[in-house]
Amino acid sequence: MGMELRHLKTFHVVAECLNLTKAAEILRYTQPTISLQIQALEQDIGHTLLNRVGKRTFLTPTGKLLKKHTDKLFQNLDELEQDLRRLEKPYGNLTIAAPEFYCSYYLSQLLSIYVKVHPQVQMKLLCYNSKETIKLVESNRADIGIVAGKCNRPGIEEILIDQEDLVLVASPLLVKSRSAEELFAEHPFITYDLEGVIRECLEEIGCKPLWTIECGSEEAIKRAVMSQTGIALISDVMIEKEVRQGTLQVLHRFPKRLLTYLIYPRDQRDYSTVSSFVDVVLDVWPTFRA
Repeated sequence: MGMELRHLKTFHVVAECLNLTKAAEILRYTQPTISLQIQALEQDIGHTLLNRVGKRTFLTPTGKLLKKHTDKLFQNLDELEQDLRRLEKPYGNLTIAAPEFYCSYYLSQLLSIYVKVHPQVQMKLLCYNSKETIKLVESNRADIGIVAGKCNRPGIEEILIDQEDLVLVASPLLVKSRSAEELFAEHPFITYDLEGVIRECLEEIGCKPLWTIECGSEEAIKRAVMSQTGIALISDVMIEKEVRQGTLQVLHRFPKRLLTYLIYPRDQRDYSTVSSFVDVVLDVWPTFRA
């Protein structure tokens, strides 16, 4: 059985509006041309597709069955065309997810640079901690993520873009002359996670928090430490200003570094919207430390 795509398209439009005059306007054909194409398709299939009662047009059972399949066919073709356009030039929507610190200090500048070059792309920035950002990228609710630490998820591409020193900090008013061990015994450890590099750092200095306060963002952790709520392990980039001003005190600087990764679904790398943003990140991010 051979069916021409243009005949299927004509049938699909006719089946949608059930009006030959309107279908002719949409397709820019004459009504006789539409009738001939429908007849040719009926000959290919061996069944009648349309019935006319007076001035009204109805689908036969075979016509209803064929429409069910042409709905899927032309939806898939539309999606194919959209994907092919995404390979040609950046367009459409691009959702970036990252912890609040990255959103505030880095991504606001990166997005400004990107939209100047690609104004046709609609940008959306989501502020979540690294764990939640990974989940968003995994579930395709975000196209790109910036996270602290490795992702280690199948199907997710990781690109190392930064390395930051980790420091244990507290308010000078809290520290006074106390050691890190004494502070851990008297005050909560403020964190968003006790896994990975944070756990390894605490093991290195032999400190185990007696109790913790979980915060959803690094910025919230910093503010809590400054208000003397407890102590925290945090990136030195985040607290440079506060350390210089004396509002935060470094208790310990760790040799282990916090690695920052750009992540995205591996099957999205060839899409120009994703790849163009990745290129901007790789070009611009190093200048933040220059």
